[in-house]
Amino acid sequence: MAFAYAKVFRSKLNVVVKPQTNKGINKTVNRYREMCGNEMIEIGSSLRNIYTLIKKNETVCFLLDQSAHPDYSVYADFFGHKVATFAGPAKIALKNKTEIIFAYAYRTKSFKYMIITESLKYDDLEGGATEDNVRILTERFNKALEKVITEHPDQWLWLHRRFKHVKP
Repeated sequence: MAFAYAKVFRSKLNVVVKPQTNKGINKTVNRYREMCGNEMIEIGSSLRNIYTLIKKNETVCFLLDQSAHPDYSVYADFFGHKVATFAGPAKIALKNKTEIIFAYAYRTKSFKYMIITESLKYDDLEGGATEDNVRILTERFNKALEKVITEHPDQWLWLHRRFKHVKP
């Protein structure tokens, strides 16, 4: 989707990514992601860069379907389980009052791809990046992702263990 987005909309995406353990796969995946001018930002060294991009009104993308490290995540509901989910996107949005666009692609029956974008509202969450607000907003991300997976289960494939860190 990132490849197509940059081509179709003639605008690069700044994508925050979790590096793959296999360096060869990581290099190959990122090469394809960057072919149309997108920029990859590795988790861990990215916060200052992300704030700079936001101030320049650039698009910053987070890939939210991966398991987060339990030490710096929020446990948010996802398909009935409290799973470790990246807290950064919610914290950044709540601190900066940035617009949140949830985007995904799916293949139609005629083998064309549709890119869908929808705004996620959070103006009802007052008080900034409190622990409760971060969890609530993160659960909204997860609910949006659940909806897409439920509508298009045949097009969803995880090569990683999304439910690696679960709390009862």
